[in-house]
Amino acid sequence: MADGLLLTRRERLRTFWVRLGAGLGPTLVLVVAAVALGVTATAVAVAVMGVLLGLVVATSAKSTRGALVGGVAIAVALLVLQVVLAWLVTHPIESGQGFRIGA
Repeated sequence: MADGLLLTRRERLRTFWVRLGAGLGPTLVLVVAAVALGVTATAVAVAVMGVLLGLVVATSAKSTRGALVGGVAIAVALLVLQVVLAWLVTHPIESGQGFRIGA
């Protein structure tokens, strides 16, 4: 693996686009799955956060493999975040049905 000092501008741009694709790919698959399931608001939220975090991964990763690992980690983290938020919204304690003091 080279440090990139001797790469031409075209080669550096190509490697950046490859790393950007590797960083954004898993998140975009998650967004497409969310749209296919009909949860477009969640898909928009995941897309915005995924693109911003994928851009960070693409600019900081040293290799395509690192960008892909970062992209998968972001997609998994966003999926877990959505599952936790869905659980919190539908949890009985949050909706007011459950333990009441003085009742």
